[in-house]
Amino acid sequence: MANTRELRRRIKSVKNTAQITKAMQMVAATKMKRAQSQALNGRPYSFNLGYALERLLPLVATVSHPLLRGNESKNLGVLLLTTDKSLCGALNTNLFRLITSSDLLSSSTNFYTVGKKGRNFIARTGGNLLADFENLDTVTFRQAVQLSKLIVDSFLAGEIGQAFILYPHFGSTLRQEPAKVKLLPIDLESVIASTSTSLSVNSAKQSGSEREIATVRQGGPRNDNVGEFLFEPDPDKLLDYILVHHLQMKIYQSLLETKASEHSARMIAMQNATDSALELVDDLNLTYNQIRQDSITKELLEITTAQVAME
Repeated sequence: MANTRELRRRIKSVKNTAQITKAMQMVAATKMKRAQSQALNGRPYSFNLGYALERLLPLVATVSHPLLRGNESKNLGVLLLTTDKSLCGALNTNLFRLITSSDLLSSSTNFYTVGKKGRNFIARTGGNLLADFENLDTVTFRQAVQLSKLIVDSFLAGEIGQAFILYPHFGSTLRQEPAKVKLLPIDLESVIASTSTSLSVNSAKQSGSEREIATVRQGGPRNDNVGEFLFEPDPDKLLDYILVHHLQMKIYQSLLETKASEHSARMIAMQNATDSALELVDDLNLTYNQIRQDSITKELLEITTAQVAME
């Protein structure tokens, strides 16, 4: 009977755990929809910003801009975006593996972390942690501006020679991959290449009137003869603003991608935990019934044996 009591207690405990994980799954699913919508809606703006930057480049002297050329510093700056809470599968672990595989844990790397998990990892591994920020429930552009200013000031002061951002890129609800993207110095070739890739992918998915509408929204077809852009107040000042805003949008979009990846990974993790708990309950019920059946059979045998002995 002690075994059956222990099994009943354990079955009740696992059922309670399943109820908790189910509730957490529903909460994560609700947050996930909003976070995914924000992340996906922010991508077209980033594309149009890159396209505007591409059209501006032939009119300005890009070589002289400080954000486009490197400096003599050998130090690296890494902006690491992680979560504050756990229970989101291997989301943070994959980022940490990317850091170790990229040999970023060295004395010449300065880390700026967003999220407690990243801060704890850098502190535990002995990395140079220069700044830490809280991973807010609601992503704001103001936070991206603060992070961008911190990194740009460190770059212009010569404290770092290159800057990268590491974050979980949102592919789908089931797929979040760690990404390492270069922030500074700004690589114009990669900006142009990413703009061309996005345009070709969008054109391949659209046809007819849909393609014409998308072309108008994206600033016109990629043809130098379609017309001339008017830049105010002048191209040089506009370049300075667009480059800084490009960095801000890159960080802001990465924050949105991180938040969408976090809630998606947590929903899937809680769903898997709920399914595993229910499977464990079924196994425990089967074991409980077998022990109970064996106990009943044993009692019947004892009664039958006693009756035969009395006869």
